[in-house]
Amino acid sequence: MKIAIIACGWLGQPLAQQLLKDGHSVVATCRSAAKQQELQNLGLTTHLFNLGDNLHSAMMQKVLQADLLILNIPPGGKHIQAEFFTHHMCALVQAAKSHGTQRLLFISTTAVYGEVQGEIFEHVLCQPATLSAKAHLKIEQQVLGIFGKQASVLRLAGLVGHDRHPAKYLAARSAVSQGSQGVNLVHQLDVISAIQAIIQHKYYGVIFHLSAHEHPSRQDYYSWACTKLGLQVPEFDIEITPNHGKLINAQWTCQQLKLQLKYPSPYDMLN
Repeated sequence: MKIAIIACGWLGQPLAQQLLKDGHSVVATCRSAAKQQELQNLGLTTHLFNLGDNLHSAMMQKVLQADLLILNIPPGGKHIQAEFFTHHMCALVQAAKSHGTQRLLFISTTAVYGEVQGEIFEHVLCQPATLSAKAHLKIEQQVLGIFGKQASVLRLAGLVGHDRHPAKYLAARSAVSQGSQGVNLVHQLDVISAIQAIIQHKYYGVIFHLSAHEHPSRQDYYSWACTKLGLQVPEFDIEITPNHGKLINAQWTCQQLKLQLKYPSPYDMLN
């Protein structure tokens, strides 16, 4: 199968390497010549592409003539240009359809559920609160509207890997809020396994989401994680009314994908 991955970064690169090992033909895009050379050294066919570039160039037409397109472009964090991101991502989805992409998998975020509380299942109504979440929901709608049963969405909780952990950003901070809220984290390797399962079993026309099954409180977990990493433990505000926040329940997704998480608890992610 010819698989195109648009953007081959922190998640896309190990995913591309795994899909190559699985016997697929993989073409990837990245944003810099240095990254392109790194990916080519790994045996990946790679092209330079930045969101907003010409979608109808000869190069992009070749990229988008794929059996499966995995759309994995991050929005830019706190500095997101929401209108630009949404417009050009939706245009990319339309161009993919025009140039012959057969199926599309969009990597989205559980932030689309917004600030609702309690257990969150895949069918829960989305109430996005942030610019990034609102942009992702619009792109999801574009993907499913254009590709229908030939597209799936995978909403991810906070990503963790061997070189990436949110505790590093909270270390030594004071007056950290929402200490009682449960954490929703998922390991990079479990995400890759989920994508492999979607491809292998041709699970399209579905919205999935993925998180570890356990949701310790932010205060308990990040205090433990910082200690484990040898970092200064953050100081959390005292909460008058504890709020456990949203807790992503991914049991249905795991059952559908026949997926057994390698990291079912956030406490497993630093072992």
